[in-house]
Amino acid sequence: MSSEHELRITSVKVDRKQSKLYLVTVESIPEPLIVHEDLFISYRLVKGRGLTSSLVDEIREESAKYLAYIKGIKYLAPKARSSQQVAQYLRRQEISEPNIAAAVARLIEEGYIDDLSFAKLYVQSKLNRQGKGRLRIAQELKAIGIAQQHIAEVLQHVDDDQELEAAYEAALKKLRSLRGDKLERGRKIMQFLLRRGYSGAISRKVVQRIEKDDKNSLEVDIYGELLDN
Repeated sequence: MSSEHELRITSVKVDRKQSKLYLVTVESIPEPLIVHEDLFISYRLVKGRGLTSSLVDEIREESAKYLAYIKGIKYLAPKARSSQQVAQYLRRQEISEPNIAAAVARLIEEGYIDDLSFAKLYVQSKLNRQGKGRLRIAQELKAIGIAQQHIAEVLQHVDDDQELEAAYEAALKKLRSLRGDKLERGRKIMQFLLRRGYSGAISRKVVQRIEKDDKNSLEVDIYGELLDN
């Protein structure tokens, strides 16, 4: 029984653009193997070593998976992302679907991707910093691939008073740029809050609160004038 013919590694070079990548040239193979340094070390790809054709295929396959995984880690470095966002990014990098699936699965297993934790952070950021309501946030989470059960879980922990205050603060900011009489401004604020994803009930409460603020402010002004006189 004859052993499989071995192909020699004829050249090993570090990629000029990415120092952690190695270009491994193997005899009789036109294109060099592009290998991350972790695999380069684990497979001991030194010049002169013999590789069987099956091992070359294995290295090529494992390298493609590993490079997808590394790209995913780099993409996640600045901030948390959903599993769908990572998959979409890897598609833009022209990585094959099987390797994308393998990379995302590994990133989830190792804790780099956690859609539930991501959704919790997303809700707080959108509610407190951007003044968006539950309905709008739910739509956005769905659009970036968060599972419905995760969306329901994180939104049920949003306090009604917290959402009301966020809506009120957003409305006050918007109010500065609005023109028109009291009725017109109230209508515009209502439409603004509904577009932001707040329920009709919360939007009405905010409009009523603003109207009450205006009334109290007017009464203070009148009272002040009377005291002055």
